[in-house]
Amino acid sequence: MKTDILKNVLLHESYIVEIDGKIVSEYVTLMGALKAGLELRQKFPHSQVKVHDADEQTPADEQSGNIAKAALIGS
Repeated sequence: MKTDILKNVLLHESYIVEIDGKIVSEYVTLMGALKAGLELRQKFPHSQVKVHDADEQTPADEQSGNIAKAALIGS
């Protein structure tokens, strides 16, 4: 029973990477999405790159506290 609940929770959590308002990709983990976002930011420095929680459409750095902020500063 617990396993079924955990599977449902994990299936519904995802993060979206956007470039200039267009969805580029979706990731299961925040760290995976942040890594992709940072790579895209380096590749396209003049574009706006965002990582969002797929369910709530809020920036991931607001969802995860300082994790995203620290990842962005470290690049």
